[in-house]
Amino acid sequence: MGSVVDFVRATFDSFARRPFGTADSVALSQLAYLAMPAFVPRLKISRPRDIAPVVSPIESVPLHDLLRAEAYDEMVNGMAYPEDTVDLIRAMGESPRFRNVRVGGYVERRDHRDHKQFCAMTFDLGNGVLYVAFRGTDGSVLGWREDFDMAFLSPVPSQRSAARYVRAIATQWQGGLILGGHSKGGNLAVYAAARSKPEVQERILGVYSHDGPGFSKEFLASEGFGRIESKIEKTVPESSVIGMLFSSGKEYTIVRSNAAGIMQHFLTTWRFEEGELATSKRLSALSQYLSRTVNTWLQSYEPDERRRFIDDLFAVIGASGYSDFTAIVGHWTSTLPAMMAAARGLDPVEREHTSAILRGLAGIAVKTISPVRRK
Repeated sequence: MGSVVDFVRATFDSFARRPFGTADSVALSQLAYLAMPAFVPRLKISRPRDIAPVVSPIESVPLHDLLRAEAYDEMVNGMAYPEDTVDLIRAMGESPRFRNVRVGGYVERRDHRDHKQFCAMTFDLGNGVLYVAFRGTDGSVLGWREDFDMAFLSPVPSQRSAARYVRAIATQWQGGLILGGHSKGGNLAVYAAARSKPEVQERILGVYSHDGPGFSKEFLASEGFGRIESKIEKTVPESSVIGMLFSSGKEYTIVRSNAAGIMQHFLTTWRFEEGELATSKRLSALSQYLSRTVNTWLQSYEPDERRRFIDDLFAVIGASGYSDFTAIVGHWTSTLPAMMAAARGLDPVEREHTSAILRGLAGIAVKTISPVRRK
């Protein structure tokens, strides 16, 4: 079985001959993690609450220009599996299918006060359709915190930004739209699609959520979500964590990965077979355990109680001494005791829920680290 890089290298048909599909969305969603060089055009919105309609082409550059950037280290800095992403850049820049795809409309915002980590960009497929990609949760505790904030806050800052971004793009483009992203980026794609005006929703051809967290029951019952629901496709790996947060509102496809534990979250580990994602029949036992644990306490708390609990949970995670989950997992023998000690200061009910989540993460950490140690 191959990877997304192998898929790109082996697929030569244009989008006119082979329609855009899930595999293409995975490839472009991975590129959404790139810190784009300065020559990639930015989308400027001076008044995000009052976007005046503009009819003009989206400024963009061809993907193969990234091959000339010679700034791979800067583009992939801080990413998991950076070498695989560099290989993907090169493969797409040389691919007959992707090399003339254009990228622009780049926006990146980060705000620690509001727990906001947002990035979006637009890919012109060259067939009258734009793929709007949202960057997902990075490895930072800040990124994960915004995911959990969705339990009591709707919309979270990045969701508002995603809706504004699609509205801005839709005023400058009259053709078809596809929205997608990985992790939180998948959630943002669904949210932005559901919050778009009906006339924009009619132009949305598909929405892809790759291991993205779900939504509240109230959101899933909204008219906007109902109008877009049939266009949504969700994929999750066998050991999904982020993708199992909250309700998805629809069925999902389980994907095989060449990694273990929490590392299955990353798209470059997903397996491909004959040009399509390789699928599995069931989630891992640990994924099901964490899903039940987190979603059970969500249902047992009122929104204000959820806010307090999440504040306490991330205070406990902060006791690890690290701001990145990869580091927390990598130093599990020291970070777990520190976090468990911090959890002792919580009230009994919160301590029970927090400890259950930490135990689940510990189990996934063991699954993640053990294969590496056996090599």
